[in-house]
Amino acid sequence: MRNIGGSIGIALATTYLVRRSQHHQATLVGHVDVWSAETTRRLSQWARHFWDHGDDTFTAGRRATAMLYHDAVTQAQVLAYADEFWILSTFFFAVLVVLPLMRRVRAEPGPATGERVEGLTAPE
Repeated sequence: MRNIGGSIGIALATTYLVRRSQHHQATLVGHVDVWSAETTRRLSQWARHFWDHGDDTFTAGRRATAMLYHDAVTQAQVLAYADEFWILSTFFFAVLVVLPLMRRVRAEPGPATGERVEGLTAPE
C-alpha cells in the first residue's frame, strides 16, 4: 500500500507541476509583445550576442527568439515549482493537524518463542 500510495502521489504531483508550468508559460508568453521596448531590447541583445559569435543576421534573430522563449519557459517552471511547494506544504501541515486525532493500531502479541502452540508438536 505504501508503494502504491507513493506512486500515486508522485504521479499527481508531477501532473500538477506540468499543468501549472503550461499555465504559467501561456500567461508569460501572452505578455510578450513585439512592440514592447523591453522585448525589443532583449531580442536585440540576444541577436547581437549570436551575431558576434559568427551567426548571420537571420540565424541570429531566430536564435534570439528561441532564447527569449527559453527564458519564458524557465520562468514558467520556477513559478510552477513555487505553486507545487505551496500545495504540498499546505497538505503536510493539514496532516500534522489531523495526526494527533489518529489512533495507533497495535498488533496482538503472538506466542513467545519456545512456547508450545496448542495442536502443534515440535520435532524431536
